[in-house]
Order: sequence, then structure tokens, then C-alpha cells
Amino acid sequence: MIRRVLPPLAPALIALLVFVAFPMLWVVRTSFNELEAGAYIVDALTLDNYTRFLGDSWYLLNTLWFSIRIALIATAISVVCAYPVALYIARTAGLQRNILLALIMAPLLIGLVTLVYGWIVIFRGGGLLNSLMIALHVYDQPVRYMWDIKGVVILLVYIGAPYVVLSLLDSIERISPFLVEAARNVGASRWTAFWKIVFPLTMPGLYAGIVIVFALNFSAFAVPLMIGDSNTQMIGLVVYREALLNNDLPFASALSVIMVAVNAMILMGMAVFFGRLILNRLEVKR
Repeated sequence: MIRRVLPPLAPALIALLVFVAFPMLWVVRTSFNELEAGAYIVDALTLDNYTRFLGDSWYLLNTLWFSIRIALIATAISVVCAYPVALYIARTAGLQRNILLALIMAPLLIGLVTLVYGWIVIFRGGGLLNSLMIALHVYDQPVRYMWDIKGVVILLVYIGAPYVVLSLLDSIERISPFLVEAARNVGASRWTAFWKIVFPLTMPGLYAGIVIVFALNFSAFAVPLMIGDSNTQMIGLVVYREALLNNDLPFASALSVIMVAVNAMILMGMAVFFGRLILNRLEVKR
């Protein structure tokens, strides 16, 4: 069995070892080294880089918790925006469906740097967003989106929502329309039919979308770098500053390990939560 399965998987396994496992092991090893004066890295086996971060409440609140909070907010907004869009696209067909899918996938087909620069034009003081909001009398004075966390969240939502839409579409299209029709025939309202039938059956797709988007948001780097202010403390950006600006590779490596570990723990917690929620909603007993 193993001899038949291993050859087709060999290229993927080799790629994972070369491009994921070995670099990550190097990062883990570097995180235990020390930095001496002159930015020289000395081989060591010390936990100082970890205790420097985990033992400092400022880092825990202003970097780790801040990154988790922004990732959760952006992910929640992405879900709220994506759900009605996915439901609408699932009801379309033909050219209309293709156009809508192309529009949804557009942010994923554009280079991230190009995409961010386009949003800089929209976000600036006299840009499209402020001009539109002032013209609609939503507010009277331009609102600051550039070099501000509001712009970071908006752009994270813009990038993350398509992943949620595509994940939900797969689950929605698997639902038999006869289930909703039967619920409506026995007197259920649209909301009841959605909450009792559609929502539980789309939870696997919702979970997949949330996992992808949260992981991207938590480790976001380019968006906070280009849109956030100089003091934005999202953990991916802090890793960049420590590695390339401060030349402190051991501390940056420790931050990277902590980022991956915290991300993995949160995603495992989400897996447990959604697993129990799916079983409860579908009234399936173990």
C-alpha cells in the first residue's frame, strides 16, 4: 500500500520538506541563538528571546492580543459581507454567474502590492472614498484611512471576503433546494428556513473560509506595512522590523515561532468549536 501511494506523493513531500519543514527548522534553531553587539549572532541554546516577548505584558497586549483582535474583527466582517453575496451567486447561472465570480476573484488575481497601491489612491484625503462619503453627506470632513488601523481592517476585509465567498459557495451548492422548499411549504419563514437548514449545512464551508482568512489576517505583513502607521504592532510587521530593521534575527525567529504556534492553537480551538457546533446544529450524536 505504502509503495503504491508514496511515489505519487513524493514530489509534494519533497517540496514540503525543502520549502516548509527545513526553513521552519532553521527558524526554530535561530530563535535559541543570542545577538551580541555589532549584530553578530552567536550559537546558543537560550530561551531569552522567548521570555523577552512572553514575559513582557506590553508585547502581549500591544502585539499579540492586538494582532488577534484585528484578525478576529476583519474575519468577522468578511463573513458578514460574504454570506449574502455567496447566497446570491448560488442562485445565478450563465453569464451573470461568471461575471459575479470574476468580480469576486479579482482581488485574488492582482498582485498584493499593486492592489494596496490602488487602495492608497482610494484612501487618501481627497481620494475616491472620502469624496464619495462627503458627496453622500455621510460625513462632512475627510476621514483618515491612510496610516490608520481603519484602512488596514478595510483592506484585510477586501482581500479576505473572496475566500469566504468561494468556501461558502461550495457548501451552498451542495444543499438540495427541495429542503428549503419543503420548509417553506410547512410554514417556515425565509429566516427560519435559512437558520434551521441552510446555515447548519454551510458550516463546513464557513469554517474553511474562516480558517483561511483568520490565518492570513493574523500574519498580515504587507497591508499593515503600507497602510498602517509607523507604530502598527501587528505581529507579522514586528517580525519584519526586528529582522530587517533591527537585524535581530534570533528575536525575529522567536516571534515567528510564537506567531505560528498561537495561530495553530487558535485554529485548533476553532476546529473544536465548529465541530461541536456542527454536531449540535445537525443534532448528530457521537
